[in-house]
Amino acid sequence: MAWSVVAKAFAKVFHKQCSKKEGKDNHHEEKNAQYSARLRNASDPVYNRINNLYPYIRERDTATDEVTAVISAYQEVYMEIGMKAGARLLYQLMVEDEKQPAKSAK
Repeated sequence: MAWSVVAKAFAKVFHKQCSKKEGKDNHHEEKNAQYSARLRNASDPVYNRINNLYPYIRERDTATDEVTAVISAYQEVYMEIGMKAGARLLYQLMVEDEKQPAKSAK
């Protein structure tokens, strides 16, 4: 099994999720709104605290940039781990599916 098959399968799934048409899929829009609300609820207290701790814009911008850099690093690491785990799971499922005998249509 070539990894290109796995990559194509992931690309197809992500393309489908990213290229949703307006009004066609409200479930994804609702989920995106929920994600946005969760992120906002988690980040607002941190950025409000930074604003209160650093009254000067330059200091505030530096602190905000540092927090954003840390969050970005975590996001990149966990995204990579998730993609690798997902690819391995997909590969295992495909191998298991190939091992099962084909069901005959009756």
